[in-house]
Amino acid sequence: MIHPLSPRILFAVSVFATADARNPDLQDLDDVVTPPPIDSPVEDIIFERVLCDLTGQIEGLTGAVFRYEVLERLKRAADRRDVTVIAFGFTDTELRLVLEGESENIRNVLRGVKVGTTRAAKKWKIRLASGPSQRTVLERSEVVDAVVWAHLGPVNAGAEGPLSNPWSSHRDMMCFRDASFFDASRLLEIVDPRVVHALAGGTTLPMGWPPVGGGIKDLSFLLRVAGGVLGVLPADRRCFRLFVHLALAQGWNTADLGPALALSHRRIRQLAVGEEPRLGHALHAVADWRLGLVP
Repeated sequence: MIHPLSPRILFAVSVFATADARNPDLQDLDDVVTPPPIDSPVEDIIFERVLCDLTGQIEGLTGAVFRYEVLERLKRAADRRDVTVIAFGFTDTELRLVLEGESENIRNVLRGVKVGTTRAAKKWKIRLASGPSQRTVLERSEVVDAVVWAHLGPVNAGAEGPLSNPWSSHRDMMCFRDASFFDASRLLEIVDPRVVHALAGGTTLPMGWPPVGGGIKDLSFLLRVAGGVLGVLPADRRCFRLFVHLALAQGWNTADLGPALALSHRRIRQLAVGEEPRLGHALHAVADWRLGLVP
């Protein structure tokens, strides 16, 4: 069956690169990204992995900075090639993707991500040799299962559930995050988020969701939540405005926030002016401990 947006087609893609002690130099990417035959079954997906040591003998894509860089790089490459990232999910060593776009454009996106990741790894004094991408063409009816597969990446790596980890697009799909590196609008056009949530093993969301949180939350926790909602690290100044609005909504005073951010009281008052469009996302995260699990 041809996808209704032909000639754009849907792919489930898993990308990986492995450290190769025998040949540490970057391989010829025109060779390593050659797709397999399109009749490969979904069950035969071969993940394309990045296996690197960022934290001292701990293997895999475990560093938050590294993961956020990969996602930002993927978004830039996809936007340039008119490719849509439908869903993503990390395991300890793998990045799972569901992409929509023309075949050649998808190939170039994967190539760009590999080249950029290999170059960025030099900052960590790591040599990467990219491996092949196994790409499987999907029927429209298979997209839901592919999204679930992507969102189960963190669960397969040990997360308690799809909402208990920030390293998939599940929180974005459920409207609990609005990160710069992912736009969930296309995903929500083609899947029912409740169905994906249930198939991924998510706990049933009760009536009146989200539940009301109790008590004033710790400022360090609120800062991590603000960063998690925006898809940045807590030290990133881009989350400071959301943090200020979230802290004030939780009962803190502006005088308490300056020391937490090493900012003047005047600057805190400036950040508190106006409405913060992502405050609702942050309040949802505070109300549920699963959404509070952020880097």
